[in-house]
Amino acid sequence: MIAPPEGTYLAPLQKGALRFPPPLRAYCQMEGWDLFRFIVLDHDHMRIEPVIGDAAETFHASFTPDGLLWIPAELRQSVDLSEQSVMLRVQDGGIHVYIRKVFETLGFRPR
Repeated sequence: MIAPPEGTYLAPLQKGALRFPPPLRAYCQMEGWDLFRFIVLDHDHMRIEPVIGDAAETFHASFTPDGLLWIPAELRQSVDLSEQSVMLRVQDGGIHVYIRKVFETLGFRPR
């Protein structure tokens, strides 16, 4: 297992797709993460979990060749995601997504 990249990363969300920063994309590739499910934690925060093995039939999205991850519209609306940048952190075996208005109150700073 490879150590996840430390810190918080700024990632743009455009036309429903999240562009992963190169260090996070490289980490996902090294870990073999290419299928994901999204879990809404609250109105400002969601978790992206890798889907591995037999559970692959229950995924929401996969990476495009250029590192985009499309987030289904109903999930974007439930977390108030629109055309904006979000903060990404690798935590607890997944990737946490925070909308911008929250990251400063949590003490996160982008790299």
